[in-house]
Amino acid sequence: MFASNVFSQTAGSELELVCNQLVSRVLEKILPFASSEVFQNFANALNSDLRIVCTDPFASHVLEKKMKLANDCMNNAQTKKASAEEPAKKELESENEIEKPEKEENDQNHLKFCTEWLLKVSKFVLNNMEEFVNDTYASHVVRTMLQCVSGVTVMTDILKSKKSRDQSDENGDGQRGIMARDKAFLEVLREFTNRIMLWPQFGDLAYNEASAATLQTLILVLNGSLGKLLPPLLDLLYSKCFSQEEGTENTLPYVFQDNCAQRTLEVALSVGSSTFYDKAYEKLFKGRLVDLCETESKFAVISLIGGCKDKEKFSEIYEELEPNFKRFFTEGEGGIMLAIAKASQKLVTKQGNFLSKLLEFSSCTDPEGNNPCLIQSVLRIQASKFSKGSSKITYAGSQMVQTLLRFNKPIKMINSMLSLPANELRDLFCDPCGSYVMDTFVSQSIPGFFPNRG
Repeated sequence: MFASNVFSQTAGSELELVCNQLVSRVLEKILPFASSEVFQNFANALNSDLRIVCTDPFASHVLEKKMKLANDCMNNAQTKKASAEEPAKKELESENEIEKPEKEENDQNHLKFCTEWLLKVSKFVLNNMEEFVNDTYASHVVRTMLQCVSGVTVMTDILKSKKSRDQSDENGDGQRGIMARDKAFLEVLREFTNRIMLWPQFGDLAYNEASAATLQTLILVLNGSLGKLLPPLLDLLYSKCFSQEEGTENTLPYVFQDNCAQRTLEVALSVGSSTFYDKAYEKLFKGRLVDLCETESKFAVISLIGGCKDKEKFSEIYEELEPNFKRFFTEGEGGIMLAIAKASQKLVTKQGNFLSKLLEFSSCTDPEGNNPCLIQSVLRIQASKFSKGSSKITYAGSQMVQTLLRFNKPIKMINSMLSLPANELRDLFCDPCGSYVMDTFVSQSIPGFFPNRG
């Protein structure tokens, strides 16, 4: 009722109100509670001048919200259709769910309107992509459009600026989701990809904040929908953007001197093919890993390690970084050490050597880890050398211990953990980060401890 009363007061002034800083925020908040009739009237009002709405600092956020709501309507209808095809599956209703009696999600007319309106807006954005991709505010609409037409939801940190994330109620660690899309929507995505690849200034897109974020979003949505278009896009990105200056013995490649381009490279490494990965490693990273770890480019190294799928390639990376493990461990570069631990666990290689190195760095005199110094030092490792030193358990440290417990032979870490005094063991399991260590410990099938566990 409240939402209906509010929107009844906005009739005829929608375009003016969505361009107001305060009013636009209020409208964003109450749009999910609007009835289908109000939603449709408001959408039609925005259609009167989409160009202004897309480029306005405040109206663009309202348009994004409406696009997401229309997208949710399509996703909900698709989910319910899939559930209806499984008679034996019972839908569970949460007691804490807030009912929205005025929102008619099952109304076929509303679903049809949302589908047609979203397609219309997406085509408008496609037709104006040359103008919108580099625009600070319209580029956010472009990224939302790419999500909607592909059916892929990407991480919030890709879609929003830091300022926007600080104002958002959403969890920035949300996982990606994939929903099927009709041919008409996928055709918009295909046309967008083809046109951006033919852009004369394609090589500059990765070096602009707005367009680089659009490229990152495009890479992720193609990976979840039209996967065949991804390799040509990444090959073009490498030749036009990443290999402009591959660097010399004394200089780093140009891509590592620009935050936007580096972030685009990180996203590409996370989903690219083995061919793209090998090419990027050989031309951009090999022989420079230690130097890169000395700068903010260490995040690219972490992405490189995390995206490695080949044991031999990982062994090369491991051996290049190994002489610096002690410095990484003692000077607070926990992010790099954690990436190496996770890759060792995933690829089942270098696990024994890595655990032995940690024993050495923690000054543990027992080769089997039968004293608490190993787990105590690992739990308190800092994610970055810029982090403030603390005696508390860190998130990076907790993640590291969990990963080490998943090794094929984690006995040294287990011995160290069980050698903790009872009060320290209690504090570990009661700590917000340390409690996950206990979850991992009891859930693993560890020989000699849980021999009968599944």
